[in-house]
Amino acid sequence: MIKGNKSAFRKVLPVAAAIIVTSSLAATLLFLATNAGSILFAGAAAAMVILVSVAASYLLLRLNQQTGSHHSPKTFQTDKMFEDFMDDLPLGVFIKNSESRAVYLNKHMDRVFGKSNCLGKTPYNIYDRSTADRVMDEDKRVLAGESVMVEEVLSDKHGRERIYTTHKFCLFDHEGKRQIGGVSIEITRRREAEYRLRILSRAIRNSPVTVVITDPDANIEYVNPAFINSTGYSFAEVMGENMKIINSGHHDDLFFSDMWERIRKGAEWQGEILNRKKDGALFWELVSISSVTNRDGEITHFVAIKDDISKRKQMEDALRKAKEKAEESDKLKSAFLANMSHEIRTPMNAIVGLSGLLGDPETAFSDRAQFSQLIRENSNVLLQLIDDIVDISKIEAGQIAMRPEPCNLEALMDEIYESFMPQIREREDDTVFVLKKEKSSVPLHTVTDQQRLRQIITNLLSNALKFTEKGKIEFGYSLEKDESLLFYVKDTGRGIPSDKLELIFDRFSQLDREDGDFHRGAGLGLSISKSIAELLGGSIWAESELGKGSCFYLSIPWHPVKSAPLQERKQVAVVDYPRLTGRKILVVEDLDVNYRLIEVMLKKTGATILWGQTGEQSLELFAENPDLSLVLLDLNMPDIHGYDLLVTMKEHRRELPVIIQTAYAMNGERERCRKAGCDNYITKPIQLEQLVAAVRNCMFQAS
Repeated sequence: MIKGNKSAFRKVLPVAAAIIVTSSLAATLLFLATNAGSILFAGAAAAMVILVSVAASYLLLRLNQQTGSHHSPKTFQTDKMFEDFMDDLPLGVFIKNSESRAVYLNKHMDRVFGKSNCLGKTPYNIYDRSTADRVMDEDKRVLAGESVMVEEVLSDKHGRERIYTTHKFCLFDHEGKRQIGGVSIEITRRREAEYRLRILSRAIRNSPVTVVITDPDANIEYVNPAFINSTGYSFAEVMGENMKIINSGHHDDLFFSDMWERIRKGAEWQGEILNRKKDGALFWELVSISSVTNRDGEITHFVAIKDDISKRKQMEDALRKAKEKAEESDKLKSAFLANMSHEIRTPMNAIVGLSGLLGDPETAFSDRAQFSQLIRENSNVLLQLIDDIVDISKIEAGQIAMRPEPCNLEALMDEIYESFMPQIREREDDTVFVLKKEKSSVPLHTVTDQQRLRQIITNLLSNALKFTEKGKIEFGYSLEKDESLLFYVKDTGRGIPSDKLELIFDRFSQLDREDGDFHRGAGLGLSISKSIAELLGGSIWAESELGKGSCFYLSIPWHPVKSAPLQERKQVAVVDYPRLTGRKILVVEDLDVNYRLIEVMLKKTGATILWGQTGEQSLELFAENPDLSLVLLDLNMPDIHGYDLLVTMKEHRRELPVIIQTAYAMNGERERCRKAGCDNYITKPIQLEQLVAAVRNCMFQAS
């Protein structure tokens, strides 16, 4: 009876142990499957449970039959069937005795680790010291009745590291001795895939570009932090929302229909989209959209990779505008050069032609006076053109400087009014010319650059005269409540189109007339006026209506001057020649025409005129004539620079007056000549009144 019970117990023991092992493995593997979050892995885990259960049953059966000496043919068939089954399993199965020596390995374990390397050996014969200590500790716990689940890294027979999940459990042989059974599942590829997935996930989270994953209907399932940063929406606000949440409305339906048609066919779409942030701000994105399909080729998701290109678009827009402006500037400069050629040749034609007629002895005396007046007028036109070019150069170089001084506004405006009256009287039409002043008990005075203020108002009046064929021209000034001075020039001319009001202040800009009529001018006046107005601390603008006239305004700060003396009005210049009979004047000038001009201008003074055509010749005349009374010195001499001549002459005769007469008229030239020791400074073209006045002042001071 006892023997029968022992036999029954031995038969039941494998089944009981198999159930225990199966339950333990099932719980563990299903737990892993749940953590993995994958339905596919859960199914694979369930299948593995069945395999492990069968393997465990086989282990128990093998242990039960291990010491039996008599086996029926049927028993051997069953043994062979189970052994073949175990060898075909895609996992490792092993048995170790109570000394932790391996007594059984299935074919998978043999293929990976090698039976010759493991059978009959302890962990210390197989692994390194650290790994062997760990394995021995686990085996002791198993022999004590504990079930152990461990993830371990082991080196195979080729030295390559493999990752396994191993479940060890306690078995009893037919004699009741404890054995260690184990099942090892390799998870190397799964761990590598998880590692790559973690890297990919981290890369997407930390990517500076936006990543959006949607379902086939464009409902958002995932966005990375870059999306949150660029749009201003939170994760909670966009999850489950449609991508239309950031639609700006800038693109039409055809744009999006083409995009959807392409990506629904599985092709990649790339393009630029203007989207809208949560706060309403618009931003440009470079977008690439591709589809994700399942095994059946069905689209399950769309992935959009987007990069904010707003700054790039702004730069492109700025470059485009700069290119257009450069092209426009190039056209304006070309037009300016053509116009400049016309503007220079027109007065030169009169000057050269009329000068030739003056030399004709058959020209009547009355015609000579008229020709002289025309030559003078055209010379002034040419000089004004040169002054404009010089002013533009100074403005571009930042060398134009304001010289503030007390200014009597009433006297200045009266002076400008009187200077334009002769032109008004000469016009064949009945143009009305009006000056309106600020009503005040005392004249208004301010501190400003009077010369530059006159230049702006004169330029505006010249334009009004040019473009007003008949009607009225009015100008004036007033003191505004914000303590600024407002000047205006109003005309009833042809007017300016509203879309051209800003362009007229650009350099070289001129308005073309539809009737083909041409107005003279280089297109520099208003540009210069605008720059000077800004340097005066003010601004200039225009209002106009086509066909009804224009009104130009100039606003500058008012800096009141207390107890300022009234400025005397300038009288018409009358040439008062000084009596210089017996005096000697040395003219240092390399050009014959310039010397002849000065000689004629000073002829009425009675002075003896000496001509030094070179620097060396001038020094010889200077040494030979110790009784010289005055030197007129040109700076641009061919052999010795005028400054060197000046220094040499002043070293020998400091009291001798020297007047520099030069074509150099740039800013600072006068001060430079003064520091070099000259007594006066006049610029070419030399005016008669200017030359005689300079000579008179120097001669009187010297005497």
